[in-house]
Amino acid sequence: MEDSMVTARMLAEKKRQGASILSREGLSASQAINLMYDKVIEEGGVSFLLSDDVRLRDEEKWAAAARFVDSLSTKNSSRFDDMTKAEARRERLRSKGLM
Repeated sequence: MEDSMVTARMLAEKKRQGASILSREGLSASQAINLMYDKVIEEGGVSFLLSDDVRLRDEEKWAAAARFVDSLSTKNSSRFDDMTKAEARRERLRSKGLM
């Protein structure tokens, strides 16, 4: 299988601290990333990387988004709904006393 490179950006201090810990554990950054990708593939997702708090906030965001979308589908009815444009114009003029 052909090798491929993964590039990531992070704060220099995070990289330094992480590299120090990985080195202490006998791993390189490449080995750690490979292990993480193996786990992502095995799990079929990244939920193992996220804390319960993060998942809960995401679920709350999705629920709020669903409530918003559901609110959009509520149709407000009006007396003009079954009228043609011409009939609605005449009714508006009549209600203003202009006809």
